[in-house]
Amino acid sequence: MEPLPLNIPPYPMLRWITHWGGWLAGAVPVVVVLAGLAMGAMAGSLAWVAGGTATGALAFVVLRALVELVRLICDMLLPK
Repeated sequence: MEPLPLNIPPYPMLRWITHWGGWLAGAVPVVVVLAGLAMGAMAGSLAWVAGGTATGALAFVVLRALVELVRLICDMLLPK
């Protein structure tokens, strides 16, 4: 087996996402839902609350899938 080259790039953003991505995927949707609740309270409309909740749920699914994809890429392709 051939040894790995010593000039492997560190990929700091991928490392950051694998470490903190789970928290980020959980915090961003909460902020979106709270923003929808605040807008609903200020505007007096339940449409803002429903929109914020739906957008928060979608943001959670998309961000969680992105984090899992980055973790899979790091696990499969980057040398340990």
